[in-house]
Amino acid sequence: MNLTKFALEISQAPHYRQRPVAVLRYAYAKWVFRRFRQTSPVRFLQGLGVDVDLALLGFSKWRPRLERVVSAVRHEAAGQGGVSFEDGMILYGLARALKPEYVVETGIAAGVSTSFFGAALIENGRGRLYSIDLPLEETSGRPLADGSSYAWQQRGVGWAIPSEIRSSLGDRHRVVLQDVRVALPQILHNLPYVDLFFHDDLHTPDHMLWEYEAVWAKLSPRGVLVSDDANDGWIRFCSSQGFNGTALHNIDRLCALRKPGNGKVRA
Repeated sequence: MNLTKFALEISQAPHYRQRPVAVLRYAYAKWVFRRFRQTSPVRFLQGLGVDVDLALLGFSKWRPRLERVVSAVRHEAAGQGGVSFEDGMILYGLARALKPEYVVETGIAAGVSTSFFGAALIENGRGRLYSIDLPLEETSGRPLADGSSYAWQQRGVGWAIPSEIRSSLGDRHRVVLQDVRVALPQILHNLPYVDLFFHDDLHTPDHMLWEYEAVWAKLSPRGVLVSDDANDGWIRFCSSQGFNGTALHNIDRLCALRKPGNGKVRA
């Protein structure tokens, strides 16, 4: 671990500056995730029991457009947010293979993860996506508790989502600009279940643990919980649910858990 980079990261995060124990837990979590790091999205999906041929069906058609999305966000000024292309492959693969009826993501920013989810749902011809982020006035120009600071507001929420994905999804995509602690419980209450959930908003352990626990109770059998920038919150959650070390497999701290159950992947 690069100690200079780690110290800078901690110094910029209000959550950690006054919590020495939390800093130690964060350092330990980074060490753990480095031990279990993987580099192949295909192997990562296989580890979740996903049929990779089904997961990546149609991906080659979307690949150039999704590569442009990632590149466009990466070449903007800092603070745009967004997952890597490899992480996006995992999100697409899960949404394609699970054939979800309900997908929920927290954290939209420029719309990279939304684009990968959207492409998969278009290929599926079914499924609804709920995307939650803070209102523009609550994120622009100020660092959050995890130290992150965003500038995507200058071009609008989800600005990088291709028009083809927007128009093809239509009313199957609902954007909710509201504090997640208000919006997520409401969405979970109104949905019969969630098949696929992706956390990528505030990356403080207690907040992440709250999201995991709230969604897990509503996750369908064999549904998948995914988290970017996993930390001590993920380790604590996995321990509380009795998952072993395989739950710590990650690609740059993107982790996923599949809920136990006898249900089969819907055709």
